[in-house]
Parts: sequence; C-alpha cells; structure tokens
Amino acid sequence: MEKKPSWWLSPRKYFLHGILFSLLILVLVIVWVFISAILILTGYFIGLIIALILLFLGIGSLNSFLTRLVWSIPIKSGWISLLIHGFVLSIALIIVHIPVMIISYNAPGLATAIALVIVETFIDGLIAKKVAVYWKEKHEEPKIEAPQML
Repeated sequence: MEKKPSWWLSPRKYFLHGILFSLLILVLVIVWVFISAILILTGYFIGLIIALILLFLGIGSLNSFLTRLVWSIPIKSGWISLLIHGFVLSIALIIVHIPVMIISYNAPGLATAIALVIVETFIDGLIAKKVAVYWKEKHEEPKIEAPQML
C-alpha cells in the first residue's frame, strides 16, 4: 500500500482544526452569553470578570481538546494554563481577523463571504495550533544511571 505524502496531510488537518474550532466556539459563545447575562445581572462588575474568565477557560479548553484530537499533541490542562491559553488565542484571532473584516466590508457579496470562510478556516486552524504548541506538555525521559563501581 502506498503511503500518502505528508505535505497533503497538514492542510487537511489545519482545515479540520479550524472548522471544528469555529463550530464548537459558536456553541460555546451561545452558552456563554446566557451564563454571562446571569452573572452580570447578579454581580455586575464581578460577574463580568467571572464571565470573561469562564470564556477564556472555555476557549483554552476547546483548543487544547482539538489539538490533542487532531494533532495528537498533549497540552497542559491546569486552569491557569487554559486561562492564559484562551486569552492569548482570543487576542491572536482578533488580530488575524481584522483584515478579513476590512475585506468583507469593502467587497460584500456571497462569493467574497464563501472565499473568506474557506481562507479563515485554514488561518484559524494554523493560529490555534501555533498558540497551543506553547502549552505543550513536556515529557521527561527517565534517566538511566550507570551502575556504580565499588
């Protein structure tokens, strides 16, 4: 059986990571809106802070899960790591999507929207993987000591 070239697997994995991330983040944000509304109505500013922490934890957890699933890269799962992971990924995606928003504003239309969604999916997958790799778990090899001579 002939092995597929590895250069073809990466774009497919980036697309898969990007599309799964986009779909799952949509569900996460819909749930987050309801939870944050309750928290903000209950605790005002403290509720907003808790809601943002929950959002970043959710984004970090989601990307960590997808990175393990798609790329088989183990990611740290401590809540501080996930919080910072989600915050950094959110900022990176906002920055990357600014040109896309400008293009869609200046050239509205169905063809533009379809092309941008396809391009955004690859970009989201690439950015999500690159950010997740910073939180990769480091497995230390057990040290084998030489026997001591008396």
